[in-house]
Amino acid sequence: MATQQDEGGVPFSVAHQHQHFRLLELSPEIVELVDAPNPPLLFIKSQAPSPTASDAKPAYAVLCTPNKTFQLRQVQTSNSLFVTQPALEAHGNEIPIPATRAIASCTATLELHASTASAVTMLKGVLPVYDIVAGDVDAISNGRSKASMFADMPLSDGECQAAWNELMAFEVDDSSFQPSANALSQVWRSINAASLAEGVRLDRQFMTDEITRAASEEGHPSNFIHAVLAFLSTDDTDRSGPWSCLDRAKTVVFTGRTLLEAEHGADFLVADFTDTWEDRLPEVWRKDAQLSAIDGFYELPGTTIKAKSKAATATATATSAGSAAASMKPSARKWHEKFAKTRKK
Repeated sequence: MATQQDEGGVPFSVAHQHQHFRLLELSPEIVELVDAPNPPLLFIKSQAPSPTASDAKPAYAVLCTPNKTFQLRQVQTSNSLFVTQPALEAHGNEIPIPATRAIASCTATLELHASTASAVTMLKGVLPVYDIVAGDVDAISNGRSKASMFADMPLSDGECQAAWNELMAFEVDDSSFQPSANALSQVWRSINAASLAEGVRLDRQFMTDEITRAASEEGHPSNFIHAVLAFLSTDDTDRSGPWSCLDRAKTVVFTGRTLLEAEHGADFLVADFTDTWEDRLPEVWRKDAQLSAIDGFYELPGTTIKAKSKAATATATATSAGSAAASMKPSARKWHEKFAKTRKK
């Protein structure tokens, strides 16, 4: 159907059958990415529905750049918004003339809003916990790779990777895990022991594989050791390279916090805690084991110390202090032998 046009105007018509469109309003930031000489791929993702949760919230869609996430929101409009394309139109025996034809009418547009979702919280909620109790691995495999986990998270791959690094997550035996505080504490003991045995200073550049091989003799997966070394490395360390260099302050805090978290809220005599903390550090770092380094993380009920309740509940699994102490004993069995006993069939 063509509209009446004044002489010299462009004829306008509306197609009988409309196509389906969704108009997406891009922010200046994304327009700049799209207009770049080598634009990155953009992805539309949503969280995979839970196969067990009957009252799960509906999944929402997000638009992801390599390192940022934007929620997609549909906004209704009261204006008549048409999508048009050029056409040639003729009436009867007239010569076809250029015209504009409306092929769709859009009553809503999609807006982008920066996501505030926490990648750490989301990833922590779906990764199974890797723990070590009495020398044996206590973990249930999920049979999923890191890439598979990221594909089902409504966040950019860059944000997922940053959360993966922060949790010191790792892949082993075709599954993905987040380590418990107890497992982290044990791996750090093995790393520290390996550095002493190899004569390696951890606050200077060292070959990552050298320490990894020595520490893995205690039965820990190499990917787990790599994850801890990467987390503790200085900010300017190339985590994909062959060298590592640990950040002294970060490592001191990590050692004290994991030592407290591994107790799962149980009281620890202050003197015993500081002595153990010092013993877990390289000799030249031991004077840094001061409570001020972990200020705000602990409580002091009398002569004892324990992790604050909020931090304690953040650890993924709870075991008794006795079990945690027993699991500190070195085991001659390799990780794959331990893991075989408890992995999900």
